[in-house]
Amino acid sequence: MGIGAMLPVLALTVVDMGHTAAFGSLAVAAYQLGRLPGSAVGGALTHRLGSAHAALVSLGLIGAGAAAAALEPDLAVFMVGAVLVGLGHAAYHVARQDQILGVISHEGIARSLTSLAGVWRIGNFIGPLIGAAVIAAWGLPATYWLGLVCIVAAMALLAIVGMRGDRRIVRPPSPASLREVIREHRHVLATLGLTVVATGALRQARIAVIPLWAAHVGLSPEVSTLIFSISAGIDMLLFYPAGATMDRRGRLWTAVPSSLLLAAGFLLLPLTHGAAQVTAAALVLGVGNGWGSGLIMTLGADVAPVRGRSVFTGVWMVLQDVGGLAGPALVSAGALIALPVGYVAVGGIGLAVTAGFLRWVPRGRPAHVHRSD
Repeated sequence: MGIGAMLPVLALTVVDMGHTAAFGSLAVAAYQLGRLPGSAVGGALTHRLGSAHAALVSLGLIGAGAAAAALEPDLAVFMVGAVLVGLGHAAYHVARQDQILGVISHEGIARSLTSLAGVWRIGNFIGPLIGAAVIAAWGLPATYWLGLVCIVAAMALLAIVGMRGDRRIVRPPSPASLREVIREHRHVLATLGLTVVATGALRQARIAVIPLWAAHVGLSPEVSTLIFSISAGIDMLLFYPAGATMDRRGRLWTAVPSSLLLAAGFLLLPLTHGAAQVTAAALVLGVGNGWGSGLIMTLGADVAPVRGRSVFTGVWMVLQDVGGLAGPALVSAGALIALPVGYVAVGGIGLAVTAGFLRWVPRGRPAHVHRSD
């Protein structure tokens, strides 16, 4: 909820400080810049400290970023705060994944990871609603204080209930280095991992294209926001059915429909006019994204090694974050020609993702899952 409250107002805060919208977009870029090394940092911390302790450190980074953003003495300090939020957020994701992988049985791994993704979606849905009320009462900086309060509460809960199950609190006797993990698993990273990069691009571009096209066809900001909220609501509802399907039928049963629906949504959106048609295309995107809840985490768990699992998980999530930077950039580049060009290009990526899943995701359910590093 704290992250969900803070992220939508990063750009608005910079504009509120008296800077241009271009500088405002740099705040979002600073957050994404922090995310890039954050997953690898989270994997390294988890490998050395254990998942719960790594999660606590990661939350501390988010809290420090929230405090810097709340104080906002100048643009440079605010940008540092945005980087810290991104760094801690990505590291926290990896630590939480590793904690679940350390205790869950093979039969429930997809449902557990998709439920984790679903909880994040719920927080990202509720956080902005609370944040809007806080902004109305106390102004934009209060959103970051709200985020800090949520982070401190999470740290307290983790310290009370989450430490007893930690697998390791000291450096392992034979740690796996980042270079070693990448070298030993370069084949899967260069094949299925490339599909993960493309999936990250597909999903992050989805966030940009709905409001952009709604504005392009003349819909008001209020209607655009409502359409996006409807899409996010559908997305939020599908995480558990998607996980159950992955556990019972196999990963392809969610991977292929999800990527095809996302591709269809991107290709359909430029053909729409008016609120009803835009909403229909946004619903296709929401269903596609929701049906893929937790998919990347689950595939990562399937192919992760026993030794150095948390380091591998960090690398795996970095691949998704790299794609997350590329997707919106592709939409922007296409818009230099004509707005639909970027949409069609991302739709094409969705079709390529489908082909990658069909080529590299094993049929049926995985025969095993790694339980320890």
